[in-house]
Amino acid sequence: MLNNLTFLINYIGLAAALWLGMYIVTRSPKRLTSWLTSLTLWSLIGLFLNFLFTLTPPPTPEQGPRWLLALYKLIEQDPALGAYTWLYRWQATPALVFWYHLTVRMRWKDYGRWQWGSLVFAYVMGSIGLLLQAYTLWLIYPNPNADPALLSTLQAGPIYAPFAALACLYLAMSYLNLVHCARTAPASVIRYKFVALASATVTGGIALALSIAGSAFKQIVPSAAGSFMLCLTIALIGYSVTRYSALAEGRTMRRDFYYNAIAACLVVGVYSLVTWVSVQAFAVPKAAFIFVISLAIITHSLIDFARRRVDRFVFRREALQLRSGLQELAIRAGEEDELSEKLSVALESLCASVRAVYGLILLFEDSAVTPIAGCRWHRQSPPLSPADLAADDVLHLEPGQLSPPLDEAALLVPLYSETEQMGALILGRPENGVRFSEEDVDRLLYPTDRLADAIRETRRRSEFMVRVARAIENDRPESSQYPERISVKAVEDALRNLFDYAYLGDHALTEFYLVRSRIDEGGPITHLDLGKAAYSVLEEAINKLRPADDTPGDPPPREWYPYLILHNAYVEDVPNRDIMNRLYISEGTFNRTRRAALRAVTRALEEMESALQ
Repeated sequence: MLNNLTFLINYIGLAAALWLGMYIVTRSPKRLTSWLTSLTLWSLIGLFLNFLFTLTPPPTPEQGPRWLLALYKLIEQDPALGAYTWLYRWQATPALVFWYHLTVRMRWKDYGRWQWGSLVFAYVMGSIGLLLQAYTLWLIYPNPNADPALLSTLQAGPIYAPFAALACLYLAMSYLNLVHCARTAPASVIRYKFVALASATVTGGIALALSIAGSAFKQIVPSAAGSFMLCLTIALIGYSVTRYSALAEGRTMRRDFYYNAIAACLVVGVYSLVTWVSVQAFAVPKAAFIFVISLAIITHSLIDFARRRVDRFVFRREALQLRSGLQELAIRAGEEDELSEKLSVALESLCASVRAVYGLILLFEDSAVTPIAGCRWHRQSPPLSPADLAADDVLHLEPGQLSPPLDEAALLVPLYSETEQMGALILGRPENGVRFSEEDVDRLLYPTDRLADAIRETRRRSEFMVRVARAIENDRPESSQYPERISVKAVEDALRNLFDYAYLGDHALTEFYLVRSRIDEGGPITHLDLGKAAYSVLEEAINKLRPADDTPGDPPPREWYPYLILHNAYVEDVPNRDIMNRLYISEGTFNRTRRAALRAVTRALEEMESALQ
C-alpha cells in the first residue's frame, strides 16, 4: 500500500513539474526568470524519477542499438548496491541553486560583489556535489536491504553534513530574499506574489528537513511525505503564476493557464490508461508509465510553441500578424481579473497619496453595482444602484449619506467613459482628518481619469472580441440605435463629425422632426441636405450655452467654460490642449465640464424637439 502511494505521489509530481516548467518557459522563452523557474522544476523531476525507477526498475536490454544501451547506462542497477541505485543518482542541489539564483534576481536588479560571489559559490558547490554523488559514496548512498518507500533507505556519507548545511543555508537565504521583496512591494497584489513564492520555499525546506531526518538521523520517514511536500511546492509555484502572474513575462492569462492544465490532465489520463492496458494485457514493464507520460507532456507542451515557429515559413507577414492578434484576443477573452489586479495596484497608490483609510472602486453593470478593486477594504459592499452613485463631479460625502458600511465614506469620484459614468471611486476619510482638502482632490483627478481610461479600454476590448466572434462589422451608427430619444453618445458622435455632411445625413438625428423641419420642401431632399440641417440644429443648441452676446475676457469667467469648450472643440476644431491652456484648467476639469456641457446640449435638443410636436 505504501509503495503504491509513493508511486502515485511521485508520478503526479513528475507530471506537474514537467508540465509547469514547459508552460512557463514556452510562454516566456526570452526571460531568464522563466528559465530559472523551469530549471528548478525540472531539477525536481530527478528526485521523483529516483523513487519511480526504484519502485519500478526497467529491465536492461541485452542487445539493441548503441544509443539505447547508452541511455540505459544512466539507470542501470549497480549489483554492489542492489536495486536502489537511482536513489543516489540525483539530488536536490541543482533545484536549490537555481531557486536561489531566481530569488537573488528578484531582489536585486544589479548584482554586487556579494551577490556574484554567493552565486558563483553556489554553482561551484552544486557541480561538485553532483560529481561526488555520481561517482562516489561520500555524500549519500542507499541501503540495499532497506525499504525503498522510506527515506531512511538513504545513508549519509562522510561529507553529507557540510553539504546539507549549505543546502539549508541557501534555502534560508532564498526565503529571506523573498520576504524582503514582499515587505518592500509597492502594492498588496505584488506582495502576495512574493508571499506565495516564500511559502513554496518553506514547503521545499520541509521536504529537505524530512530528507535529513531520514538519512542523517535514521528516523522512519515515508518517502511519500517528502514527495508530497515537493508536490505542494510545485502547486504553490503554479498558484503564484496563475494568480499573481509571477515568474512569467507580462500578464499570465488565467483562462489560458487553466485550458493548458486541463488539456495536460486529459493527455496524462489518456496515455496512463493506454499504458495501464499495455502493462496488463501485453506484459509491458511498468516503467513505461514514466517514459510515455514524460514524452506525452513534452510533445503536448511544445506543439503550440513549435507551430508558431513553423508559421513563419508558411504564412505571409500579414497573415501572421492576423493569426497572432486573434490568438492574443482569444487568450485575453473574459480576463476580468487582469483589470481588477491592475486597479488594485493603482488604488493603493491613490490611497497612499491622500492617506485615505480605505478605497473602493465600484463599476456599473446594467442596473447593479459591482466592486472590482479595494484597498484596506475587507467588508461586504452594500447593495447599491447606479443612481446612488451618480455624480457629475467630485462629491464630498456627509456621514450617513451612503448605506453602511460605507456610511463613513468621505469622497466620491465618478469614473466616466466619455459621457457615460462607468462607476465610482469611494474613499474613506483621511487618516488625519474628516474631510479631504482641495489639494487632495486635485491630486486625485488626473489619476482617476486614467483609471477610467483603463476600464474603458478593457470594456472596448471585450466588446471587440464579441464582434469578432460573431463576425459583425463595426458600422456607423444607424437610426435604429436611437429610436425613441436623443442620447448623449449620439450627440457627441454627431459633434465629432460636425463638418461631414454625408455622415450627418445618415445619423440618428435626421430622424427627428427638429432636423427635417429645417429643410426647404421646394426640391428633392438628399442626405446632404439632412446633414446640413443637422449641423444647423447642433450649432444652435451649442449657442444656447452662451451666457451673453459679449465676448468674454481673458481668462473667461467659469460660466463661459461649457460653451467655450464645446464651441472651440467641435465648431472651431481647436485642440483640447489649447483650450485647457486658454481656460487655465486641468485635463480632469476639462473632461468633467465637457461631459456636463454635452448633457446640457442633449437635453436642449430634446426640449427643442418636444416644443415642435
